[in-house]
Amino acid sequence: MPLNKKPDPAAAPAPEEKSKHGIWDIPLVRIIVAVFCAIITWFVVTMYFDQEGNVTVMVDEISYTYQASTYTSLGLDLVETPQTGNISVRVEGSTTVIGNITGSDIMVYPRYSTVRGAGEVTLDLAARFVSSDYDNFNIDLTVENPTNITVVFDEVSEKVLPVTADTSQIEIADGFSLNRVSPVPAEVTLTGPTSELEQVASVAAVVPEQSRLNDSVTLEAPLEMRDANGDVITPEYTTMDAETADVALTVLQVRELPLAVDFIGLPTGFDVSSLHYTLDRETLRVAGPARIIGDLTELSVASLDLGQSFAFGRDYQLRVELPEGIVSQDGVTTVTLTFDTSDMDTTTLNVSNIRVINIPSDVDVEVMTNRVSDVVLYGPADELANLSADSVLAQVDCQSISVTAGQQTLPVSIQIPSSGHIFAVGNYSVQCQVTTR
Repeated sequence: MPLNKKPDPAAAPAPEEKSKHGIWDIPLVRIIVAVFCAIITWFVVTMYFDQEGNVTVMVDEISYTYQASTYTSLGLDLVETPQTGNISVRVEGSTTVIGNITGSDIMVYPRYSTVRGAGEVTLDLAARFVSSDYDNFNIDLTVENPTNITVVFDEVSEKVLPVTADTSQIEIADGFSLNRVSPVPAEVTLTGPTSELEQVASVAAVVPEQSRLNDSVTLEAPLEMRDANGDVITPEYTTMDAETADVALTVLQVRELPLAVDFIGLPTGFDVSSLHYTLDRETLRVAGPARIIGDLTELSVASLDLGQSFAFGRDYQLRVELPEGIVSQDGVTTVTLTFDTSDMDTTTLNVSNIRVINIPSDVDVEVMTNRVSDVVLYGPADELANLSADSVLAQVDCQSISVTAGQQTLPVSIQIPSSGHIFAVGNYSVQCQVTTR
């Protein structure tokens, strides 16, 4: 048997070799590497191929509020600024970035570092980006035209003014009147430059248009600043601590009512109609809530005590007593009363007819006075001529006075039972002995 015998092709095959797999066969790895290469490529292109350049961007306006605390901390405010527009700003940086910048991305503002006090000052202009989106791109902003502006500063102060209501647009219904106008707040504080505050003379709450008001109402009214001529002004830098006011309009019904006098101090049964008197005005125009004034038939004046104050040839000033909620439309608070005494006379009598009434059940009252002397009487002349002392009664009414044990001086009222037209004037009294039972 030969030693170098070749293997038989028909024999069993040898085992297959294992397949080999590398890291590049993983999809995620290939994606990460691709992104990384793209970033590197972008940086290379940016650094070596993207050129630096500049563009001019136009900005519409100047922002005066940026860093305004620099001058407000000095008690100053801007009172005059120039009319500016189309401010040119040079933008320098990567041409790839700056090509997308517009005027809305840039803020132009004054540098306030040179401001020291009130007056005119020239300020350099500077520029910055409105947002932080461009902070990492090393972009320079330079204001080219104009490079500076001239402004005027003034001192800031306060002024307190009352609020007056302008009701010129209000129409009141017939038979009613606008009695009272009450704005809330009653005053406002204005803050602004002294030069502007000096122009403001008043603050008005302009009540909106209303037609035929017949009841009270509260309306919101915008506030207006006005000058000494009453013209509306709008200072640029002056502010108020309120923009509107609530104006309460008190609308009352108006009526003309007769005046009536209440006479007191007269004998029981006295006929008041026998007194001939006149008032310097018979009626009075008054206003009040419809629910109150609608029930009134007359108005009273202050009571007149004829038993104390009557005399020939005398005029009486009487206060008009209006019910609560009722006000005079004529501005009248008093009226003058005058008596016609042409048919009257006076006499003096000594009255011995003394009577005590309404004695308490636990006491006895004995009159110690024999007569009441010098009682002054007024009345029609013909009735006084026939009046005798026996027709006059001095009456002690224990119901209206305090009665205590012992001797007392008690007031008396003079009664004339036989006549309803005669009355006494003056104060009269008697001595009485009061004993308890």
